[in-house]
Amino acid sequence: MENIGIETTSASSGDIHTLSTTAVIGLLFLVLLLAAISSRRFLKNGIAVHNLFLKIAMKRKNHQSVGFVRSLDLHKMQLVMTDAPASGEKIDFDLSSLSGFPLAETSATGIVKKVKTITGNSKSYLVTVALQLPTAPSDVTQTLTRFLQKLT
Repeated sequence: MENIGIETTSASSGDIHTLSTTAVIGLLFLVLLLAAISSRRFLKNGIAVHNLFLKIAMKRKNHQSVGFVRSLDLHKMQLVMTDAPASGEKIDFDLSSLSGFPLAETSATGIVKKVKTITGNSKSYLVTVALQLPTAPSDVTQTLTRFLQKLT
């Protein structure tokens, strides 16, 4: 029974390859760093919804037009438009024209930050707009937050 060929190893024998304390601390630091970065971005922007294609009515320079929202959060919107607005131009958006938006006659103003031609189509532009939500009534921000939560 003494020579059945079973071999055992222990931590003191040096046959077990474990992570060093430095490697474990490094991995823990990396996880904490990534968590801090993502939570800071989440707190800054709130809820953001991407890959949308929602039709929105807008008013530019006293004429009505339509665009398609690609991404939306409480501070920024990206949309596709057929006309290229100028950087810094003000656009009035009718938020209640978004499909499923729960509050009637709700609008917000946006300032154009960036305009980019969509590749392969000279009549479509990807426009980034900084949103300025109305401060009164205060339920506009809450309603938009609930709407974004419903979209996620």
